[in-house]
Amino acid sequence: MARGVAQACPGRPVLLRPMPDGGDGTLEVLRRALKADTRFFEVPDSCGQMRTVPFGLIRRRQGSVALIESAQVIGLAGAHCPFVTRSTEGLGRLVRHVLDCGVRTIYLGLGGSATCDAGVGLLAALGVRFAGLAHPNLEALDRMGDVDLTGLDRRLARTRLVALTDVANSLAGPSGAVLFAAQKGAGPALLADLDRRLRAAADRLEPVFAVHARKRPGSGAAGGLGFACALLGARLIPGAAMIARLTGLSAAIKMAGLVLTGEGACDAQTAYGKGPQLVAAYARRLGRPVYLICGRIDDSLTPFAEQFARRVSLPAGRPAAEALSAAVMALLIP
Repeated sequence: MARGVAQACPGRPVLLRPMPDGGDGTLEVLRRALKADTRFFEVPDSCGQMRTVPFGLIRRRQGSVALIESAQVIGLAGAHCPFVTRSTEGLGRLVRHVLDCGVRTIYLGLGGSATCDAGVGLLAALGVRFAGLAHPNLEALDRMGDVDLTGLDRRLARTRLVALTDVANSLAGPSGAVLFAAQKGAGPALLADLDRRLRAAADRLEPVFAVHARKRPGSGAAGGLGFACALLGARLIPGAAMIARLTGLSAAIKMAGLVLTGEGACDAQTAYGKGPQLVAAYARRLGRPVYLICGRIDDSLTPFAEQFARRVSLPAGRPAAEALSAAVMALLIP
């Protein structure tokens, strides 16, 4: 974007503020803002393939802090197995590892996942036992028997868990986790049945944990990982809002005359707590026009399009960086 501004308006100063919302890029921004060390650990991805993933660690006398991004572990990259077999188990293994490192606070970015298992894989890796299910996943939600919490890692009770959600959606319903399943690879037949499976999982898990979590904003994030985190006592907060505070977004917008924001695909999901929506809200409060740049713009964005003064999608058939610069120039040059 900055290169496009430099070409369209030479010499005009630009303030850059990265805006991940809990998904891809969240770890890098948190790591820089909080001055965390980068560590690595090997865990299975959503398809069970072992991979070495980064996490952040801040050593503090009063208790260490871990920074985890779910997209690094169970993101869409490399998710080539059937959708129903994908699991969040690897994320649970990473959480257990940071507990071994002595952390007492975990910031967990939720977004960009390839999964939709309501977080049962995560729970299993942390010691929850599901009768007859060694490795629970979306496919197994209908076969969930008794749930045993006696093996749940007791250190979680002494750990502050903060989940940074990339959307405000609840777990169930037409605007729940099912809303994002198609882009992860769920076919029409599964989409028609997915919400029922998620509700069945909630019906089984909520009484055992004595927590009613399915309607909490953000519980539908990352295929229901927000729901599982809420069962564990996590605080669910909008990831974009926290990132905005850490990067000084409001002050930057106040100093600017024009705001540029965007994401890969702009559609109805943009209105459920995604970064561009938060940027637009800040800009409106401060009386600044905001322009939206997207890889593509879907018709479902139309009801929310008035939040942005102008909108443009990237021209097809050009390298990404070149296309982004061209899109910025198209907005700024009459």
